[in-house]
Amino acid sequence: AVTDHGNLFGAAEFYNRAKDAGVKPILGIEAYVAPDHNGRSDRRCKEYTGVSDGGFHLVLLAETQAGWQHLLKLSSDAYIEGFYYKPRMDKDTLRQWSAGLIAINGHLGSSIAHHLMQFVKTRDEKHYAAAKAEAIWHAETFPPNERGEPCFYLELQRHQTQEQLDINPHIVRLADELNLPLVCDNDAHFLLEEDWDTHDTLCCISMGKIKSEENRLYYPRDLFVRSPEQMWKQFHRDDIEIPR
Repeated sequence: AVTDHGNLFGAAEFYNRAKDAGVKPILGIEAYVAPDHNGRSDRRCKEYTGVSDGGFHLVLLAETQAGWQHLLKLSSDAYIEGFYYKPRMDKDTLRQWSAGLIAINGHLGSSIAHHLMQFVKTRDEKHYAAAKAEAIWHAETFPPNERGEPCFYLELQRHQTQEQLDINPHIVRLADELNLPLVCDNDAHFLLEEDWDTHDTLCCISMGKIKSEENRLYYPRDLFVRSPEQMWKQFHRDDIEIPR
């Protein structure tokens, strides 16, 4: 699969190369979704709030041809109507063009993770309730397909980020309470583990930084394409304690 941030620019080349290699291509996007403001998610609202104004992240995968057509509409509309820091969708456009899509929500940049991080910090149940409401909205917007297969998943990741590890048990709790499926995945910003330094160099070039600078952005070293064996080893359901 390819899920570039906020765009579908690489989809055509990826599709053709995957087909030539005998690999089934899955086309998607890591969307930016306008946050709720005054009770509504509105991509046209350009008012600064300081809370993910560029949009919460939501992975969308095209399951069908109709889903691919909807991805094109969502992405184009996000640039034309919703651009504020990033090309943003909103809950109305997602509801309108959700058919044929699989949605995944839960990693640190997502709306559910935002509320769960607030819950971990404050232990205020209103934040867990907000995360639960988000999960319910997504489950209703992306209901099971005609074969009864789920089209909305809660996401677990295990990168070198303590915040993600802190919220994972609560994501599992949400899955149990709402009977939602989990998907374990791994962000991939470079192909192989040893490619980290090359990627780091490219980041320095793009940001105008020197590699020896300490106070600059460093990507975790584990954002490579893990093998199935590495993924199985990384995730064990029985070692994530579910809060009760």
